[in-house]
Amino acid sequence: MSRWLSHPEILLEQAAVHRGYAESGDLPGLARSVMEAACHNGSMTGPGPQAMEWLRHLPDSDRMELARIWAQWHAGAEDAWSGEAYRRDLAYFRAELLVVTTGVVRGLDHDVLAAERQAALAKLAGEYIAYGHRDWELAEAEIEAGRIPEAAVLATFRRTVIDYHAEPGLRELLTRFPGPVLNPGEAWVDQTLEDAAKGGEPWQRLLDHRAPVGAGAPSAKWLRTGRDLLDAAGPESVRRHVHRWFELVGQERTIPLRGSQGEGAYDPYNVQALRALAWLLSLLPPRHDTCDALARLVETSLRGLPHCGLHPVRVAEAGVVSLGRIGSPDARVELEGLSKRVTHKSVLRRVDRALAAG
Repeated sequence: MSRWLSHPEILLEQAAVHRGYAESGDLPGLARSVMEAACHNGSMTGPGPQAMEWLRHLPDSDRMELARIWAQWHAGAEDAWSGEAYRRDLAYFRAELLVVTTGVVRGLDHDVLAAERQAALAKLAGEYIAYGHRDWELAEAEIEAGRIPEAAVLATFRRTVIDYHAEPGLRELLTRFPGPVLNPGEAWVDQTLEDAAKGGEPWQRLLDHRAPVGAGAPSAKWLRTGRDLLDAAGPESVRRHVHRWFELVGQERTIPLRGSQGEGAYDPYNVQALRALAWLLSLLPPRHDTCDALARLVETSLRGLPHCGLHPVRVAEAGVVSLGRIGSPDARVELEGLSKRVTHKSVLRRVDRALAAG
């Protein structure tokens, strides 16, 4: 059940009304009842998952008739819409019609409102996050039909899960949505994806070993897996490539984003991979150039960028953690330098702790 509905008992009341229409064979009435519920409950809930599951267990002929009714309403929404009945504006009504129609014909007909579904998904490409009406359900239908939405749509959904909400349906979709291991559109990522494509599966698995969103430092289990992945990809080859990728961090985005964080925003999904790469460097034999690369990553991550609302502070913290784990004289020199230059309070506290531990 969606966590966005304040009073889930409402769904039970609505379900009883739906069943009454279905038992009497009044499909137009059922169509109205479901849409009234969807508009009442809000865009992140719609009719509710239980109601959609019930609708998909109706006879196939009834499901197709409901889809026909709703598709007809979608095509002539101005005539079907009633502000008094649905208490939403026309655009909202059309968006709900698209998602609910898509849901009721899942497994029956992949082509009902397919063009409209694809157009809605195309609008998501390049958005920082998805604010729409359960848009992941549209993507699910397209994937089932063998029409994989573009990688930019996947990128929007990945950012949404991290920065906005953890809706179970969206998380489940991401397990089945094929795409690149990172979200293209940042200079360092574009180069990383190019290099990893040449390195093959070991490099893809290395990049997929992401930092957990809530973890401030790598766990012992994470580090054990990381060592195995480094061995498979070639530790010194990884070192050379990661140094090169870090030099590209902070450059202007190659694909601007739309949204409140600005067109130059860091991608939070890629941030978790960048943190992981910083941690992985701490597993390699200590070297001056690696310590220097980590210190520069810390400072780059705290530097303001044009058209960007947020800085990836967690990346800076990961760089400090890695320097502390390395613990070599070169690492201490870099930490001492950061202690004099860094002004961000939480990062500076990590620098001080790393120096005290050394």
